[in-house]
Amino acid sequence: MATLLLSASVASGAAAPRPSLPLYVSRIATAIAALVGVWAMASQNASSQMPGLDDGTYLYGESPVADTVGATYFVFEVSGTHLTGAAYQVASSFDCVYGTVTPSALDLTLVDAYDQTPWSHRVAILPGETTVAGLNGGVPQPQLEGLSPIATLSPLDYDLLAACRVP
Repeated sequence: MATLLLSASVASGAAAPRPSLPLYVSRIATAIAALVGVWAMASQNASSQMPGLDDGTYLYGESPVADTVGATYFVFEVSGTHLTGAAYQVASSFDCVYGTVTPSALDLTLVDAYDQTPWSHRVAILPGETTVAGLNGGVPQPQLEGLSPIATLSPLDYDLLAACRVP
């Protein structure tokens, strides 16, 4: 239909009607504002739906029960996108951990306690959340792949955090 109208106006020699400049600029500005608004809403929705970890102290374990012999535990502090902590087993040695928090994973470097060899590991942050009373004010806590959140940090957890903090 638009091609037909264009052909008719060209054939008759009449110029196609053009919106006035202020009206044209107004339409462009409205379209741009609409696009920016849609982009901002999409960004906000995407970030609010993405898992992540707020600043705070966290304790996760292979066992949902603290102090289980043979289970590995991961205690850490998050500040912005930085993470510092320790991985340990009860009555055993511990390795210091540092890394980066992304919306979808923890990118970690574990430093072997014996020979100081660093090795990389990634732990996925799953979309579901669990409310853990007592930890970080009882707010929902994201799930980490293969680990369960634990509500209460022990004195050992605090000692390990202190030992692994970067000066």
